[in-house]
Amino acid sequence: MLQVCVASLIAAIAVWFDCRERRIPNRLVFAGMMVGLIMGFISGGLKGLGKSCLGMIAGIGILFIPFSLGWIGAGDAKLLGAIGAILGARGAAFSMLYGAIAGGLISAVALAKHGRLGGFVISCLAWMARSFGQVIPGAVGRSLRSLRQAGAPVNFENSGLAIPYSVAITIGMVVAIATGFSVIGV
Repeated sequence: MLQVCVASLIAAIAVWFDCRERRIPNRLVFAGMMVGLIMGFISGGLKGLGKSCLGMIAGIGILFIPFSLGWIGAGDAKLLGAIGAILGARGAAFSMLYGAIAGGLISAVALAKHGRLGGFVISCLAWMARSFGQVIPGAVGRSLRSLRQAGAPVNFENSGLAIPYSVAITIGMVVAIATGFSVIGV
């Protein structure tokens, strides 16, 4: 229960900073990581410390590729690392699983609000069709590969819209805690 309270406090403060300043302070996430490691050691000795280290590494590792591609900020990756240090690797993984779903929904709302959801969906469908065209032989594959989107293409790497992803991570963490770190319905 203490771990849940500490992780929730760290995440809530991160959301506040991210929404207000569009950044998450290093002092906050590093303090969360240190508290998680200390709590792990106190509750389980070296084995508990190891689990906290694994959770921290898993949290950062899960978001390393999206960070390196510029899709999210470093603060988001470090926040998930702090959550992992406190709640363990399973906590980090399920927080991100549900966070990805929350992030997708939040992004869809942001795109719809700016009148760009339809174009984005069409771009995604065209990209998927072109991708399938790479493995489908013959005329059907050629047709899919040559599929062009009507209107201006959406740049996936920089759509011009940004959301504070700490919100999605925190929502994911809350859902993960509520489900007992398991898949809903299983």
